[in-house]
Amino acid sequence: MFTLPRGFTTGEAIRWRRIPGLVLAEVEYEAGERIHQEAHARARFLLVVRGGLIPADARQAGEHAATLFFQPAGERRSYTATSAGATCLILEMDDTWLARAREHAPVLTRAAAFRGGLVLHLAHRLYGEFRLRDEVSRLAIESIALGVLAEASRRAAREERESAPAWLVRARAFVDRHFAERVLLATVAAMVGVHPVHLARSFRRTYHTTFSGYVRELRVEYARVQLVSTGAALGDIALASGFCDQSHFCRTFKRATGLSPAEYRTKVKG
Repeated sequence: MFTLPRGFTTGEAIRWRRIPGLVLAEVEYEAGERIHQEAHARARFLLVVRGGLIPADARQAGEHAATLFFQPAGERRSYTATSAGATCLILEMDDTWLARAREHAPVLTRAAAFRGGLVLHLAHRLYGEFRLRDEVSRLAIESIALGVLAEASRRAAREERESAPAWLVRARAFVDRHFAERVLLATVAAMVGVHPVHLARSFRRTYHTTFSGYVRELRVEYARVQLVSTGAALGDIALASGFCDQSHFCRTFKRATGLSPAEYRTKVKG
């Protein structure tokens, strides 16, 4: 029977599985736990499913909001769990698996953190398949893991080419904090001192999504976490996430994930 390698994680491993070239584990960290990790021999992704992690090199506490981290092989990374603790999915990739991926395209080689967008959608799909353990989940895990790596690599390359101006970074940070409220493009543009049209065009060019699309992504991601970490009613989650009503929430969530909120909660928590 497969067991996790010694030193794989400092947290409590709840379940794990191995696919050729990949090791996946669901791990829980206590509130405020300091996660001091030596450099790992293999590259890994760390998806925050519930709670939050603050990287040791974060410039401010709010940076724990990024919910997918990439750690290159041989690079030491440390985190602290927030007051809510953290439940994470670790995806570790061996050198042979990564080498096969590199035969087709350049892949991510530096530490990175991601929030929102396709890469987060894929990472949560990977978590769902990891928990299913049916006859086709093994094949799905291999395929989705490759998709996570590809999208993370593509996104990191884009962000490296396109450095955002300070006013645009402030605009995005404001949306990150207030996405559950009525966020108007004109209001945010006035706050950072630019024309709304300029903000809209710059936002799409730099972040590869529309302003409203980004707000929607944040709301869906917040709702996704609430569905698996709480027993709150769908209507309450809809309002807390910034949707006008439960019907709007259900339609938007299904378009984004392919599942209704109720289906997603059953699949991931089951």
